[in-house]
Amino acid sequence: MSFKVEIKDPAITIEEECTQRVEFRTDIPLDSSARTKDVGVTMIITGKILSDSAEVGKPADSTSKLLEWSKVPAEQKEAYKSVVVTVKSGGISTRKYELPNAFVVDYFEDFNNQEGGGSFTLVLKQRKNKLKDVKVTGGFAE
Repeated sequence: MSFKVEIKDPAITIEEECTQRVEFRTDIPLDSSARTKDVGVTMIITGKILSDSAEVGKPADSTSKLLEWSKVPAEQKEAYKSVVVTVKSGGISTRKYELPNAFVVDYFEDFNNQEGGGSFTLVLKQRKNKLKDVKVTGGFAE
């Protein structure tokens, strides 16, 4: 299984070698006892941080661009980006998630001597007034 993560405006491409897990959630408040209008969409992307290398053919790490995006203030239009994540398995796109107005809720990096590298976690939400624009498709050949 592989994950293709594309972030646009301006573009950030997370290498397929980096992304290890994608979680998509539809959120409602936990204290609700009935369906509510207060619905949200959250996506959590986790992966490893690649070492930058001068080796030809080896991908460079792009996760530092995620860190920069996470610091953009809410007042700036650059805080919102279009995010497309494609989950592929055996040449078939199992799911394709499109969040056209995503913003960073949380971003963190973790470095560990025992594993010899770093990992990242990116937590995104779709802008609530644009929930109808979220698309989830799948089951098509690549």
